[in-house]
Amino acid sequence: MANCAAWSGERNIHWSATNGVLKKKQRGLPHWRGFCYHSQLAEWADDGQNASELNRSGVGPENGVFARSAMSLLPVRIAGTGSFLPGPPVSSDRLEAVLGTLDQAPPKVKSFLSSVGPKMLGEGGVKTRHFAVDPETGNMTHNFSSLAEEAARRALDMAKMEPQDIQLLIISCPSYDQSTPPTSALLQERLGIQACAEMEIHSNCTGVGKGVQVAYDALRTGRYKTALVCYSQLSSIYLRSCYFKQSKMDKVHAALRWILADGAGALVLTGGDHGKPDHEIIGTYVESVGAGRPSGMTAGGAAADLMRKDHQIPELYNDGTHHLWQDFTAVNDNAAPLLLQGLINFTTQMKIDSSTVDHYVVSIPTLQLYERHIPAFLDRLRITRDKIKFRSDKIGYCGGSATLLHLDEMVRTGELKSGQLAIVHAVESSKWMTAGFAVRW
Repeated sequence: MANCAAWSGERNIHWSATNGVLKKKQRGLPHWRGFCYHSQLAEWADDGQNASELNRSGVGPENGVFARSAMSLLPVRIAGTGSFLPGPPVSSDRLEAVLGTLDQAPPKVKSFLSSVGPKMLGEGGVKTRHFAVDPETGNMTHNFSSLAEEAARRALDMAKMEPQDIQLLIISCPSYDQSTPPTSALLQERLGIQACAEMEIHSNCTGVGKGVQVAYDALRTGRYKTALVCYSQLSSIYLRSCYFKQSKMDKVHAALRWILADGAGALVLTGGDHGKPDHEIIGTYVESVGAGRPSGMTAGGAAADLMRKDHQIPELYNDGTHHLWQDFTAVNDNAAPLLLQGLINFTTQMKIDSSTVDHYVVSIPTLQLYERHIPAFLDRLRITRDKIKFRSDKIGYCGGSATLLHLDEMVRTGELKSGQLAIVHAVESSKWMTAGFAVRW
């Protein structure tokens, strides 16, 4: 909502908010009390006043003051972070041993694997990664909800909270455990939460930013006091040899096995009047710009592929329609610029000097992409490399959970220090989106 408005207690004064900045103008209409805000911005701001101070003190447009009963915005903080990587690290030379061999793939795919594969693996910069796959049996060790459960319990432990303390549970995944019930309800059951609000967000890499925005807005308006936000990435479902109709594979299907990995991340968020809280989320950002653009990543097998009565599950499998596929050319050319533009848009709307951000925790899947595009990030954000690192070398690219995995490691190792500002942000190629949040640690 880029524009919103509230009538104040001052008769005939109309308060309007555009990109989070409040202005007033005379209107010849009756007055009424109202409240709204830009969901991408942290606080109300009156002509550039310090938004955090306004938020905590209850200052707003009505005669300069929001009473608590009028829903002044509350600070939201990260009380705990958690992450989980399934199984032992898998080195590049053990990929086929864990995921299975592609011995029935077309000759050109086999040739690609043997000739280009080693070079691509080296340039990717990933030394090890994790898969929720038993290397002895080839069976999955986790599903989406059980993977998220592990990360959630670690986040709850850090927050010194029990599962039943959670009032709002949100999980985002690129797929789901079952078509119904939703994965959010299955995670709730695993955690033993008898009653809570639960939501599932179907998204790939931008799922964390979307989940945090929903939780952030719900907490700062006082609807809930606690929230658990999770992301679960189970790439190996699409990568095991048994999943493929191997005769229908192309080079992209094979190459994704070298890039993607499994993992889950979680945040425990709390909302309330805590004075000047640490670990405070100061804003969120979600944007989709893919309308009219071809999808950069696809995976078939759902309703759109089952419209014809003569093309059902057997035919879908035989066609290879269910395969996960990515447009590598489009991703190489467009993903990083879109991520950068998202960061610029976010910091601009938040009135944050991009050069003052201490850490940009971003989704960059390979070292090759990082090296190609990092000069533009350094130039336009006016930062140095130490503020925006390539962090996937030991865990591979865990899709939507990547930024939470990185953030949790930074918190637990002390890399993210008290008072530092971090922007956690991701780009998604499926339909060209960016999303993230800013936190003052």
